Amino acid sequence: MKEFQLIDDVMPDVPPAGHATMAAARARALGSPSRRSRLPRGRLLLAAAAVVLVAAGGLIALPRLGGETDTTVMTEPGPAALLETVADRLAARPPATGAWWRRETLEVYRSRPDGAGYTVEQRAREVVWRDGRGRERRERTTLSVRPLTPADEQAWRAAGAPSLCRADQDCRLGKTRVLPLTQGAGYPVGPIAQLPTEPTALKAALLKVYPEGAPESQDSFMWNLYKWLLLDTDITPGTRGAVYRLMAAIPGTQVADGVATVEGRVGLALLEPREPVRQQIIIDRDSGDLLAVQDVLVKPDPRMKEVDVGQVYQSYLVTRAEWTAEGPKD
Repeated sequence: MKEFQLIDDVMPDVPPAGHATMAAARARALGSPSRRSRLPRGRLLLAAAAVVLVAAGGLIALPRLGGETDTTVMTEPGPAALLETVADRLAARPPATGAWWRRETLEVYRSRPDGAGYTVEQRAREVVWRDGRGRERRERTTLSVRPLTPADEQAWRAAGAPSLCRADQDCRLGKTRVLPLTQGAGYPVGPIAQLPTEPTALKAALLKVYPEGAPESQDSFMWNLYKWLLLDTDITPGTRGAVYRLMAAIPGTQVADGVATVEGRVGLALLEPREPVRQQIIIDRDSGDLLAVQDVLVKPDPRMKEVDVGQVYQSYLVTRAEWTAEGPKD
């Protein structure tokens, strides 16, 4: 029918429906021959357009008899549906290969020193190398330690410009500390590349790591294990998608869209069901890659007087994660 071609021509931004969807839309919109005979041709065209748009998702305003307007709205998929789409996309991506897996993060830590009226930000770069056999090497370089904003700098200077580095911090700027290659770092889950890509099978395999009589709950333990797999290991895309699904299935976990990193990148986020500190796992909506792991204080806690409520005080921003032929330099 040329009417459907007309719809495609005048509304090119609407994603094309599949053959089966179009056929069903025609049948629902046009109905039986007796029904068609009672509808003017213009109403038939508009009814068909509405059904096709509803099938594809979107919004359309249709004139009613008498000049009124009927608006049909199809909302965007919710965050949980988006996460399923991301996981499906990852499952279809083939695993990458190389001699070394390299992951770089920019670490950002923000705090308010004891009783101070200013916030200090420390930045560091961490590089992790894995050789595919479970051996791991880490390099960490402190990049900067300074007041967060001009107002914080003014308050710091007014306080006499005390040291910005805590006693337990290494603030030697530009100096790289290297932890040499070690075997079996992290959780003993076996060969990373061989972990299942199906969520139920993956959870069963990882639960074997949960120690008997552990002081933390199983859900808390598994969250930390999943985070380690996402941030510190070379899991395959299929396993990564399964991990996202398993984290979302932990009771109390929220899936939220439009969550920003401290650097302003926005993505889909898994929000840990924990207080007073809630962890955010922020994911790129298109690629499914991990953008960041962030900690935010969601309620006051006397043990965290240096952090403001609502503040993202610790971030691991993933700037690179890929297989490469180049290894670490000695």
